[in-house]
Amino acid sequence: MLPSLPVFYPGNQLMRNFRAAVFLVTSLLFAQSALAQQSRVALVIGNGTYEKVPELPNPTRDAADIGRALERLDFKVTQVKNATAQEMRKAVVDFGRSAEGSDIAVVFYAGHGLEVGGENWLIPISAELRSDTDIESEAISLRSVSLQVSKARKLGLVILDACRNNPFAAKMKRSISTRAVARGLAPTEPSDNVLIAYAARDGTTASDGDGRNSPFTASLLRHIETSGLEISFLFRRVRDDVMAATKREQQPFVYGSLSKEEIYLKAPAANARAPVAPSPVPTAPAEDEKSWLAIRTSTVAGPYEEFLARYPRSSHAAEARQRIKDIKAKEVAAVSPPVASPAPDAGGRQGTDTKAVARNLFAPEDNQKVAAIAAAQQLKLPNFTISSSEDVSLKSDSRFVGVWSNKRGWTNGKGRYAMLIVTEVSDTGLAKGYYLWGPPTKASWAKDEAGYRSFAEYITDNKFSIAGTPVTVRMEKNVLALSSFRKENPSETANIELGPVWQLVPMPQDVAPSAKREKASQPHAIKKESTAEPHAPASVGGGSMEERYRACKKLVKGFARREACARTGVI
Repeated sequence: MLPSLPVFYPGNQLMRNFRAAVFLVTSLLFAQSALAQQSRVALVIGNGTYEKVPELPNPTRDAADIGRALERLDFKVTQVKNATAQEMRKAVVDFGRSAEGSDIAVVFYAGHGLEVGGENWLIPISAELRSDTDIESEAISLRSVSLQVSKARKLGLVILDACRNNPFAAKMKRSISTRAVARGLAPTEPSDNVLIAYAARDGTTASDGDGRNSPFTASLLRHIETSGLEISFLFRRVRDDVMAATKREQQPFVYGSLSKEEIYLKAPAANARAPVAPSPVPTAPAEDEKSWLAIRTSTVAGPYEEFLARYPRSSHAAEARQRIKDIKAKEVAAVSPPVASPAPDAGGRQGTDTKAVARNLFAPEDNQKVAAIAAAQQLKLPNFTISSSEDVSLKSDSRFVGVWSNKRGWTNGKGRYAMLIVTEVSDTGLAKGYYLWGPPTKASWAKDEAGYRSFAEYITDNKFSIAGTPVTVRMEKNVLALSSFRKENPSETANIELGPVWQLVPMPQDVAPSAKREKASQPHAIKKESTAEPHAPASVGGGSMEERYRACKKLVKGFARREACARTGVI
């Protein structure tokens, strides 16, 4: 018989030290990964609809296009359009908070800019500027913007397409005769890690252009997403383009200097590919892997608790514990009542306090309802997350965020079922989510099995297209009208209307889809077909999914069958 090891056996101590080191390294890597996701922030402002001077056609388009380009470069973009002085100040201050600790912070401004007494100012749409003394209360100083971007660790970048011939200067009264109100902007001296790019160098004006974008923004869009283009060379290319396009009448200029460290908005591609490891010989999935695949979409805690009891050492154990924690937290969370939207001001502008805008919380019962519809229509439901917290700012396109479905399939019930899940819409109008389709029917064009596709598409004029499917999505009142065409015969089209199962921004009742219209348009053949479907031989009682799961656990074997039983209430 071997003697028992002492409590302080060196091997045990080494193993404990090794585990602690592994845990520390893993924690640091996770923290670095989470930080990297927020390492790039951008504020994009486009002012064109001025109240006291003629409108500028391009700034809002310039800002929208630059915002989308920055979003594709992994920036977290805040978009501000036609902002008043109060709205611009708040946006700049809020952006400064998000810039703290970031690697790169960018502010792009398109609109009117003005130099008064050697200082540069960005002009909100509400500015009147009857006197040069009004500038500090009615405009935003470039100095304050520069201070906010300087909080970034690596680079603070301010890009100004604001050197247009300014109509405010001619009308402005001078409080002091020697206080100049000059053409264009004054030269500036930013701090160590800040670059400031003008569309036209100090003392000169820039062209607004005749196309969709100004010459400066058009060139910037042409080069900003070039892989491996260092930031200094990016603006050199923009300078050359603009000078050629304007016959050397406009020369962009960059102020500030950086260290020798190279900075890229889009990193260079790797010169050499990493060696490809030999493909492993496929093996049958382990028992715990099969069980996890069966329960991973569950929205109740029971299956995960049973999974942990049977497979405590599984690689999915940590995720199962987190699922249990999240589900129970949602169950005890209070559902916040919706708050009425603020009334528009005298100018017709909606209030800017987004916390007062009515919004829904994506509650556990909503998740259960979506899961039940997906099960009934045999849809493959992806794992998705919808953030409905008060920290998420609401925009005009936020009404797209929701889960959209129909009791009938494509082409008035002849085709397969469909569901659309829009998880978020960014400040630049980028909608993200999933398009789901059910099993094919006799009338379905394609015969592929049920599945889903993720998408990230820009909303324009109340619609967007899902590339690769192809499906066009358009909002009409509070209905998403989907249309598609047959690839073999583009003139042949199909349509379906989806109503909200859950919606982030609740719409007034008078714009909701009519249940009577849906019932009246349903063909008799569909009703007969539905009555011919076999009914489940037995049902399980219980008000919540958790109660139904406990009942199903006693009557049904297997994770997948128990999960289906808990969702539908039938065995």
